Amino acid sequence: MTGPFMFRLIAFSKLREKMARLSMSVSENRNHIRLLAESIAYCVVTSSLGWLAYEFHETVLTIERCVQKDPMLLNNKSPEYIFVDKTTFTELDEYQIIDSNSIIQPTNPPVFFLQKWNDFKHKKAWKLLEITNKYKNSKLSWVATRRLTTMTDLKDSDFQHLAQMSQAHTLVGLARTTNANPKFFLPPRNISWTKDEILCKIRDLLIKLNELNEHKCLSYFMACAFKDKQHDYYHPEDIPPDFGSMHIDNDNILQLSINALRHHCNNETNVTAMVKLGGLQILMAIYQYLKHDEEVAEEIGKLLSVASLNRDLIQDIFSTGWISVLFKWKNHQNFRIQSWANRTLLNMDDEDPINGNYMFGKQTVLLHPKNRYHQDSKIDVVLVHGLLGGVSFSWREKDLHINEPLGLFDMNNKNESHNSSNTTALKRPIGEDMQNYLDSYKEVKAREWDLIGNEFEFVLNDIPLKENSKGNGPYSLKGNDSTVRQTALNEGYSQCWPSDWLPTDEEGLRVIGVDYSTTLSEWLPSCPLKQKNHRTLEGRTDKLMHQLLAIGIGDRPIIFLAHSMGGLLVKNMLVAARNSNDPNVRKLFEKTRSVFFFSTPHHGSPLATLNSAYRFFLWPSVEVDELRTDSPKLVSLHNNFLECLKENPMKIVTFAESLPTEFTALKVPILCVPKDAADPSVGELYELPLNHMSICKADSKLSFVYQKTISVIKTVAAYSS
Repeated sequence: MTGPFMFRLIAFSKLREKMARLSMSVSENRNHIRLLAESIAYCVVTSSLGWLAYEFHETVLTIERCVQKDPMLLNNKSPEYIFVDKTTFTELDEYQIIDSNSIIQPTNPPVFFLQKWNDFKHKKAWKLLEITNKYKNSKLSWVATRRLTTMTDLKDSDFQHLAQMSQAHTLVGLARTTNANPKFFLPPRNISWTKDEILCKIRDLLIKLNELNEHKCLSYFMACAFKDKQHDYYHPEDIPPDFGSMHIDNDNILQLSINALRHHCNNETNVTAMVKLGGLQILMAIYQYLKHDEEVAEEIGKLLSVASLNRDLIQDIFSTGWISVLFKWKNHQNFRIQSWANRTLLNMDDEDPINGNYMFGKQTVLLHPKNRYHQDSKIDVVLVHGLLGGVSFSWREKDLHINEPLGLFDMNNKNESHNSSNTTALKRPIGEDMQNYLDSYKEVKAREWDLIGNEFEFVLNDIPLKENSKGNGPYSLKGNDSTVRQTALNEGYSQCWPSDWLPTDEEGLRVIGVDYSTTLSEWLPSCPLKQKNHRTLEGRTDKLMHQLLAIGIGDRPIIFLAHSMGGLLVKNMLVAARNSNDPNVRKLFEKTRSVFFFSTPHHGSPLATLNSAYRFFLWPSVEVDELRTDSPKLVSLHNNFLECLKENPMKIVTFAESLPTEFTALKVPILCVPKDAADPSVGELYELPLNHMSICKADSKLSFVYQKTISVIKTVAAYSS
């Protein structure tokens, strides 16, 4: 009995010792055990809260999917924004500027997840904006703007915040950067004026402007449009019949008021006064009231373009919200609205590394490149239209309406109809199955072209009927030529083929359009402030030469494309530049490498040669009077031009028309410029199966006109390089 009892006693005593040691260990590590218990409890509570938050989030999403929210938005007002004058940035000290190619790098490179976290917080976007706002007129600012447009992972609220903090030059730079996100541009503040309020404000604006600088046209318009308003600076009995018979009613008074304002503010002095009197806000109210009226948009675009010539007015244009509208107009389907918007933005963009130092006036427009470009151009291609022409009419792609009869006094209206928005071919959305079918069809077509492309030649459209001894084509293209294949698959319509097509086949081109107004008859009403000597060849030459030199024409090789009377302007300009003692002017002549004449009346036009009876009836304008056959002025000009070619043997290419142009509803056929009148007796001469209006309009890249033009440009580019 003693043995087992002693064993149990010894075992129990050992157990008591172990329990005592355990109790002592627990006492010694009480703090650690409590910390472990608290950690476990914290994890349990946190997990529970996370689970509850997740369930709450899923419940909210389920409710949002089930409940229609639109009827609940009772106060659907347009958002109003607070524009911050001075940008403040915080928590950006961990970034530093390295150089223009690698703008932002962490000062102390963090670990991977911290770097991703900073990217998620979008601090880089705010730093880029700080650079563009702070470092104006520098390469660093230009690169930062370009980098900012590549950030696509920002939220809408981030875009709005960045837009509110952007300064004027930053927003202009974004507007002229390729692929800029429209979310960078806040909509203008909504001006909820009624039509009567707008009329009252624009009437008061016109009165104040006329008091500052009286303009008879504006006085006459005010007398007819606002007869209930008494004015002391005009006499109703002195109003000319042209204004007295003007049809003004409640439907068109706003449009006519905009026309009158644009006509008055055609110089820097008047447009500056208009801006200082609050005219930009009134224009914004009119634009919002007539948002879909393209004629009003074009008139406003002209006013903004003149205002952009004064750099002191850029802040006013910015603060009234016009930069956002100009960005929208940049891609407008109406080519004229596009060109005015691009011209205005370019004049405000003094940070453009290539064209930022140039000011594009009313007669010049940059057609390519439309956005900022980092490489300088190799060649300037200058387009000069003829009588009653324009960039948007003379140089558009040839269409089905080109052979419609033209009126003698309403050709400008005809031009408008051809360039309306319905001429732009818009692609309709198609389904995924149809798109897959079209893609596979193009692949099959491409394989077939590879098989048979070497076996045929494509004869160019509009191939010449005759050419002189110096004519050397090209008249056809190989079937496997990329141009043939691309043209066969091309869709859409070009409203200016030189700017749309030439840069795709030859890099480094800058395409400039020249725009000026002309008239056929003195019977048409004209502004009394416009002097007739400004409409002569000499007057137009001086003004055009000044504007071309102001945009850098003469700094690189030049190629002129001139239609009809535009060819006479080019010749007169080259002669004047050659005879100038100013080296800055003379370079315009020295840098010219080629001139294309499209039905230019070197020796006059029979259309302008009228007998006494017709001259009394039509009362031809100054422009038409200078185009008479064998006019002494034209003979002297051409002889001087031939002397210029001896000093600078530029390449001359002439396209002559062979088909008559139909005039009036009676379809009277008239050969405007016969071959003998169009022959300059120098260079290559091609007689094409086209009339006077279609000879400068290529129908595709497979047109002889286009292929001849691009072949000469490639030759000049190779020689210049």
